[in-house]
Parts: sequence; C-alpha cells; structure tokens
Amino acid sequence: MRTRRLCAFGATFFLALAGSCQKKTAVAPSGLSTLDAALQPSAMAASLRKLGGAHFHATAMFRVDAARNPNDGSKPASPSVVTTSTDLWMDKGGNFRLVESNDLDGGREVVRVGNEVVVALRHGKMIRRATQDTEGARFLAEALGAPWAAWEIVRRQVEVEGGGERPYRMKLGSRLVDLPAAFLPAQGLRGWRETVEVKSLEGRATLEANGLALRAFFCKTAFAATRDGLPVEGAVEVTAVLDQVGTVADITLPAAETLHPRQRTVLEERALLGGLGASLSSAVKEGEP
Repeated sequence: MRTRRLCAFGATFFLALAGSCQKKTAVAPSGLSTLDAALQPSAMAASLRKLGGAHFHATAMFRVDAARNPNDGSKPASPSVVTTSTDLWMDKGGNFRLVESNDLDGGREVVRVGNEVVVALRHGKMIRRATQDTEGARFLAEALGAPWAAWEIVRRQVEVEGGGERPYRMKLGSRLVDLPAAFLPAQGLRGWRETVEVKSLEGRATLEANGLALRAFFCKTAFAATRDGLPVEGAVEVTAVLDQVGTVADITLPAAETLHPRQRTVLEERALLGGLGASLSSAVKEGEP
C-alpha cells in the first residue's frame, strides 16, 4: 500500500512538472512576433504614453533606382534618394511636438496640445486650429513609422536572434515566409513590396525589459523589386533611439496665427450652385406648357 502511494505521488509530481515546463515553453514569443508587435507605430505610440512620455529621434534614408541594363551600357538617371530626420517629444499627458526635415528642403512642425494643433510646413507660418477627427493618431503614426517601414521590406526574409537582456539581431534568412495579418496587403501603389528580394541585411533592435517599448533600432538593407513592370534596386537605412523617458517637459503651443474659415464670395457661391441651378431651370422649362 505504501509503495503504491509513493508511486502515485511520484507520477503526479512528474506530470505536474512536465505540464509546468510545457506552459513555459508555449508562452515564450519568438523574436519575429515580438518585433512584429513592438515596431508597429500604434504600439510605439501607446508605449510612449505608458512610459510617461519620451523623446524619439530617427533618421531614415530611402533610395529606389531603375535597375541598370547591362546590355545598353547606359548609366542610370540621378538616384531617387531622400533622407529624413524626425524628432518627436511626448509629455506625460500625451501632448506632443513633431519636427521633421529632409535633405530636399522639405519638412514640417506639428504641435498638439489637448484638442488644438499648431502646424507649419518648413519655412512656412505656424497656423493654429482645432484637431480634426483622428489626425493626432495619424501624426504619431507618421512620426514613428520609419522602423516599421524598414521592417516591412525585410520581414519576409529576416531571421532574428537574441532577445531578452540582449538586443535582437537581424540577418538575411535563406527562405521566404508569408507575412502575418498585421501587415497591409501589397496592393495598388504598395504592390511592388510583394516582389521584394532582399540582397543584404544587417540590423538590431533593443526593447524595454517588458519586451514592448522600443529603445533603439537599426536596419540597413539593399533589395531588388519590380515596380510597374520594371526592375528597380533600392536601399533603406533607418536608425532610431528613444531617450528622455518620463522627463520631457510639458508641451505647450507656440505662438501662431489662428486659422479662420474663409467665407466664399457671391461669385463662388453661384459657381458652386451653377450645375444645380441649370438643372432646375431646364426642369422648369420642360414642364412649362
């Protein structure tokens, strides 16, 4: 009797231990799925709020050229390259200031506090107005989107190593994989992404201890693709870092002109109603005896 009890206890103990090990193995996310979640702009914006605000700085270089034709000996046209620098400050209340510039003399500044926003194109006036619908979320998605743009290009061929207390490291994988549902379908103007073949890749990503908030990111890749039926070659290099966590001063609106809705002139009103007026006049005439 005692022997049977000991055997039963031992079997129960080892089954419980095995079940515990299986649970721990099942819940451990892969590096790919972790980065899929952490690099999404909406997730990064939510992480900034949870951290009590921070400063996000990113530099992104994107280049796409027509592929060389080895048979005609011609040189490619001037490369289509743009490098953009982005700084986003978010305070503990979720208010933010975005400053963006590129090497083509373009850029903008956006400051949102509460339900008001101040916007200006580079070298332009600061205009103050009420926020419209979900544009605050859109501004944040655009400001935080560089890491995701690079990740979207390499995701089908990337392999991820490391994680935990070490940075995740990216390298070129040996096979193509299907994209998860979180990625937008490659249709319309995005169709060329379906044809991407990554030629070289190096990168790394560092996350907070909870595995969600991105602290640093680097990705450098070269690729080939087909756009509008023509072969293209491209390169992407993105560097991003998060600092000033929880210490960003309260964001305030800068001095700006108030946007006043412009009243239409009488002539504009007549032009806008011209089609309707003409239709009504025709209907009246056709109905006359």
